[in-house]
Amino acid sequence: MVAIAGFCLLTMSAHAQTAGAAPRPPDAADPAPSGTAAQTPGDNAPAASAQSAASSQSTAPAAPQAAGDASTSAAPALDKTAQDPKQIVESQQQLVTRTEQQFGKRSRQAAEAYVDLAEAQRRAGDHAAAEKSYLAAIDVYHSLEGQFTPLAIEPLTALGDNYRENDDYMRAVTAYGEAREINRRVYGLLNEDQIPLIDRITDVMLELNKPEEAEEQQLDALRIVERSHPPESDEALGALYKYARWLREQGRFQEERDQYMRALRTVHDHYGKDDPHEVPALLGIGDSFRVQRIPEPQGAGSLHDALQILTTHGSTDKLALAETLRDIGDWEIAFSKVDYDGVDYRRSWQYLGDVPDGEKIRRQWYSGPNYVLREPVSPAGLSQDPNSPAGHIIVKFDLDKTGHASNITIVESEPPGLKDEAVIRHIRRSRFRPQMADGVTVARESLALQFNYRYLRNATSADKEKGKTAKE
Repeated sequence: MVAIAGFCLLTMSAHAQTAGAAPRPPDAADPAPSGTAAQTPGDNAPAASAQSAASSQSTAPAAPQAAGDASTSAAPALDKTAQDPKQIVESQQQLVTRTEQQFGKRSRQAAEAYVDLAEAQRRAGDHAAAEKSYLAAIDVYHSLEGQFTPLAIEPLTALGDNYRENDDYMRAVTAYGEAREINRRVYGLLNEDQIPLIDRITDVMLELNKPEEAEEQQLDALRIVERSHPPESDEALGALYKYARWLREQGRFQEERDQYMRALRTVHDHYGKDDPHEVPALLGIGDSFRVQRIPEPQGAGSLHDALQILTTHGSTDKLALAETLRDIGDWEIAFSKVDYDGVDYRRSWQYLGDVPDGEKIRRQWYSGPNYVLREPVSPAGLSQDPNSPAGHIIVKFDLDKTGHASNITIVESEPPGLKDEAVIRHIRRSRFRPQMADGVTVARESLALQFNYRYLRNATSADKEKGKTAKE
């Protein structure tokens, strides 16, 4: 599924892949958006520290960049399923009937069958039917165990996702809110299992153009963790980094870096200076400056400080070393005035050979177009109104060994021509992480990205008038 992303005024999502290839999995160190599983390639989260628990905090949501910037999404590959989605729905409907006959209409088995039917209907694109099936399952669970049964949390969450896929954002918030209310009543006000629901609500608030409400949700998630764990713990530091990445997604870079500095002070107080716990915050500072497109010496210095800490302490955390070297390579590609030879990427690749799932991570990091410097896309004609018409562009291009794009071609544009020139200019001026194969940087052909956006209703007529005037 191609997630929603945005040029500048609108929240968009991002995936990237080689044209014709299966979608790449989320980058273990790239921010992932809020609420969608979409990644913004190359906008790296702080790398894992030498502590394994901190390493698990390196994944981050993709999301919109600062005003004037653009996110991208994968050009969709054909989904070649062995069975027609409609046939799967019919099969699940038959299963519901048989289950009700065997166990009764008010049975847990019937509710589970309705959830499976709803999932099949969602995959078939029938959101209205999926809504009815989810509600049927929820009603059965309520009849069995009461209004606040935890069995209803999963179908309520899926119902919210279904509403969101159908752009029904207000009802999505209601469904997520009901799921969270049950969660809090059953498991306690500070239980951390509610945080994925908070993230979903955050994403919908952004789609509704309610940034203040979205931030309050993220602060609530941060407070839940901070009240349950000491400030120097991996859990509390990880939650702080997650909030910092969210600030980055909103283009609030200085506030993001303030959170990393806060983390550094906490680490200094509890672990001492130059401790490996500093590494995620140092990488966060460096990546923040890069994503902001500012070649500030403090950014490069933070990245190299992180590497020095890891090597000085003889770190055995190969993933943290690989992430740090990757981020140093990204900085060089983004800001170096001469062609970069890729030495840090090669070392990163080597370290991943000693990491569990290292081959998978290699594919995530070094295949598919991953941004290291994202040129803004002009906001002209775009809208952040969720009710505005939706458009998209699929663009194909080649990458050389140093991350420069060439042979840029618009494959598909809807509405035709509205943002074609802006996207071509964006791809040409952006910089991408070089592709790698067998430990060396290589050139790639026919990479593809899809840009999804919403536009002003009069933008297409204005664009046609501009073209007419130009011809005259």
